[in-house]
Amino acid sequence: MSKRRNRHGRGQRGPVVLPRAHGGRIERIDPTKAEFFMTCLAEAVDQVQGSCPGILDDAVIGAEDVPTMPDWTQGRVPLSSAVDRQDDSPARVVMYRRPLELRATSRRGLAILVHRTLVEQLSALTGLPVEKIDPSIDE
Repeated sequence: MSKRRNRHGRGQRGPVVLPRAHGGRIERIDPTKAEFFMTCLAEAVDQVQGSCPGILDDAVIGAEDVPTMPDWTQGRVPLSSAVDRQDDSPARVVMYRRPLELRATSRRGLAILVHRTLVEQLSALTGLPVEKIDPSIDE
């Protein structure tokens, strides 16, 4: 019998791949959740900028992991927040990564949710209809 036998159906007991002869780490192929979220946000910003040029000229788009607001309305966790333009600061849209990730069922769903949330927040800030900011939102 082999030392690495399959005991009680729990699978193989030893390493599946032998260590590399010259050491070093194997690079990841897939991005982390945070990296993928930032990629989705950058693509959403690019798509909005392409469909409605100039809408982001006096707005700052940012991302945080979780909301830090102490008083959420009706016990719901916000997906994003928008702050109107002040005298000395531009309008701000903050997207919250973890609440958006928890509501998406797949990475494709997360990309769609990030895009729609950004368009809705920009619509609330500018007063423009969602269809004017991004005509492909209904597709």
